Amino acid sequence: MKLKQDALKGLMNTQPQSIKIDPLTTVRLSFLNTGNGELAMFETGERLDLNAWATVNKSSIDDAYKRYGAVLFRGFNVNDDAAFNSFTRKLSNELMDYSEPSTPRRQVAEKVYTSTEYPKEEHIPMHNEHSYSNDWPQKIWFYSVKPAEVGGATPLADSRKVFAGLSESLRNEFIKKGVMYVRNFGNELDLPWQEVYQTESKEDAEKYFRKKNITFEWKEHNALRTRQVCQAVIQHPESKEWVWFNQAHLFHISSQAPAVQDYLIEQCGFDHLPRNTFFGDGSPIPIAYLEEIREAYRRAQFKFDWKASDVIMLDNLLFAHGREPFEGTRKVLVAMADPYHYKPVEEQLNSKVVNNTRHATAQFFINHASHDTDHSILKYKLAAAYRVMVTEGLDEGGISGHISMRVPGESDCFWVNPFGMLAEEITAKNLIKVDKNGEVIEGDYPVNVAGFCIHAAIHNHYPQVNCVVHTHSPWGTLFSALDRYIKPIDQNCCLFFENHELYGHFGGPVNDTEEAMQLAAALKGKDMIVLRNHGTITCGANIESAVIRMVAAERAYRLNMLAMQTQDIKLIDGETARLTRDWIGNDFGLAIEFNALLRKVERVYTDFSLLKPEQLK
Repeated sequence: MKLKQDALKGLMNTQPQSIKIDPLTTVRLSFLNTGNGELAMFETGERLDLNAWATVNKSSIDDAYKRYGAVLFRGFNVNDDAAFNSFTRKLSNELMDYSEPSTPRRQVAEKVYTSTEYPKEEHIPMHNEHSYSNDWPQKIWFYSVKPAEVGGATPLADSRKVFAGLSESLRNEFIKKGVMYVRNFGNELDLPWQEVYQTESKEDAEKYFRKKNITFEWKEHNALRTRQVCQAVIQHPESKEWVWFNQAHLFHISSQAPAVQDYLIEQCGFDHLPRNTFFGDGSPIPIAYLEEIREAYRRAQFKFDWKASDVIMLDNLLFAHGREPFEGTRKVLVAMADPYHYKPVEEQLNSKVVNNTRHATAQFFINHASHDTDHSILKYKLAAAYRVMVTEGLDEGGISGHISMRVPGESDCFWVNPFGMLAEEITAKNLIKVDKNGEVIEGDYPVNVAGFCIHAAIHNHYPQVNCVVHTHSPWGTLFSALDRYIKPIDQNCCLFFENHELYGHFGGPVNDTEEAMQLAAALKGKDMIVLRNHGTITCGANIESAVIRMVAAERAYRLNMLAMQTQDIKLIDGETARLTRDWIGNDFGLAIEFNALLRKVERVYTDFSLLKPEQLK
């Protein structure tokens, strides 16, 4: 089998190599003979401060880690738990919290935890950290604060050797089916689900389950059953070597002593054991397979005796670890870093197809996109924007409401509709240009005083805003009287999640600069503000984005008002709402929708379409 050949080839090609070490120290890179292989080790006899030495020699450490995957630091002074944290931060991109635990631990410093608090007389089987999930740390460190008087070693096993040591038939069945982990919470024989998922809320737990593709089932008395199908093997993201990466043998009931197995089955029943494993299709894993896996770990295992202040750094994908029984007291701390999310091959291929499709779609619109500064084009689009307000039902049928566009190259001036004209009467020719003092620079009509005050204040306050839209739309005006934020009911509503403000004052039309400046400040750089008992303002870097935000706001108002008539509305969670907002709220996407509405306007107002600049035809 090619996988086995690749794994063996990788092992055979691994050779010791020299690494440059700071010549001013007495630290040397050597190899500790464990009886079943050698362990790379930085060793000093002078109790050097590990943090200080690592700061100077980080590149040497990184090089050794990349070549060997397991590096022991011996003879250094670590000082305390916080210093261990500092050391691990130097060598990682992101330290991790210990989430979704399978065994009890305590946090002793920021991102630093005790190793598994399991009875000292028990073995902890070999495993790669968090390999029972689809998310795991790529790096893991163990720090021996106090070695046990007797025993307590942390044996290691090269997961490449475990993979290579298994029969092809076993590997193939696990690769094909994956591993299903079943956990039953509520029998007081394992950690409570509230501790594992770090919440007291069933709703929050369910959001986590859906995000992680965990099937869940609530039982009587707040009990819970979860099922998750995960990988059996993975390819190392850098070396591309195949490794055995799961905990089928550890979670399975057969990992317990016979007497414990009998007790658990008698107390819980086989279907309600605290934890168990199956193939991904739900079929049982043959005991012979599990024993073969355990034997493969035994053959690949090597160990060393802990000394005080020893620290070992492991590639969690390449090396499994365990724990031997011990006597006396023992304190070993752990830190994890650089999270990795696993995607099955099928999901990776699907993602590639989707990404290619997205790229092709985006490229089509990029090829047809325009970044206009031509005055005739911008004025035509601005005039069209007024007609969009009509076709989408956002105007009052009167002369209120206004849309402004900053004049390119003249930051203190903007175009706006002349006072006294209907939205569908606006053309590029009758737009007026107004300066920051309210003087009409171009045009034959006066300016709407309230419109000038509002638009001038926002343009002055936010240089990045080029277009401002203000309407008294039907649903928007009604919703504004509620003085409440838009709730994330659908993806359109998500456009405004944490992206709009409320202006809770109405004193009539905004006819003075002081209130206009207060309104502009209340916007707080967001894209939209709801004006109580008045209407809505949306903003954008261009006409397209500001106009489509207004269209979307009216849709969101309507949906929120209708939702108030229903008791049990499920809102989109915050994280999803933010992702959705960022995905659909970009100027490029908003421009695509504006152009569609522009074509609609040109079909409805055929006389207006005759005024279209040649550059847009």
